[in-house]
Amino acid sequence: MIELYLSTDGKHTIHLQTVSQEEMDKLFPYAKQLYQKIVDELGTKAQMWHDAINSNGNGVKKNGLVKVNNAPMCSIHKTHMQLRSGKYGEFWSCGTKLLNGSWCRETSSEINSNAQKSLAI
Repeated sequence: MIELYLSTDGKHTIHLQTVSQEEMDKLFPYAKQLYQKIVDELGTKAQMWHDAINSNGNGVKKNGLVKVNNAPMCSIHKTHMQLRSGKYGEFWSCGTKLLNGSWCRETSSEINSNAQKSLAI
């Protein structure tokens, strides 16, 4: 058995499994073409990090959340909080998932001027 994995970031992966080299040679161009479509549409992990590092300095928007470079720190996990918008306005929330599957409930209502600027991203 022959296996081939083509992956951009560990999440978006093409897995090809054949029993012979001839079959692999026949299917490889299709797998490569599909892999290239994924890279063209989603980019690679290196491209994602490059875009994040070279952002305008205020923050990076991902999945509707804004991560601000000078966000307050979670007092429990010592990680930057994420700016979220809730029923009663904007607030900071820790984005750490706990071992039991729930999310850290540490929050802060402290909003600074850089956070306000980053919402325009």
